[in-house]
Amino acid sequence: MIIRQTTKEILAESLKELSASKPIDKITIKEISANCGVTSKTFYNHFQDKYDLIAWIYSTQAEKIFSKLYGENYTWNNALTDVLNYFLENKKFLRNLVLNTSGQDSFINYVSKFSVKIFSDYIKRTQNLEKIPQDLEILINVYCYGVVCTLCEFLISAVPISDKEFVKQLERALPEPLKKYFYKN
Repeated sequence: MIIRQTTKEILAESLKELSASKPIDKITIKEISANCGVTSKTFYNHFQDKYDLIAWIYSTQAEKIFSKLYGENYTWNNALTDVLNYFLENKKFLRNLVLNTSGQDSFINYVSKFSVKIFSDYIKRTQNLEKIPQDLEILINVYCYGVVCTLCEFLISAVPISDKEFVKQLERALPEPLKKYFYKN
């Protein structure tokens, strides 16, 4: 069966390809579009700017990983392992994002906020809640921002720890009151 890429996927691949040789903050919409043979107008039909494209790239992958948590045989360890593997498989691209985005468009800021949303949505859905209690909201923020910054540090510098041990430490860092939501036993 032939699987065709969507325009969004093509634009994402174009950005990733360009980022292999150029800092993200120096890549233009015109370059992204020309690199994959579409017009800038086509780009803007799908994304507001390159940061919207970056957000789409990450959120698409993260949603694929975290949606598995709703299944029976997918554990919190599996999710963390898959996230780490995504970071390792896309290390050069993600490192470029960490080092060459800042302010409201920073990769760290976006991923942290997105992680908080994923956590909150997961707890609300599995617990049938309208709103996350404030004490849990604070713990979710602390954990997500901490994990994202730690993962980004892992991308930037050589951390002398195995992938398996790194995931184990991320699991250990999950605050005790949140564990009941992410561990099925």
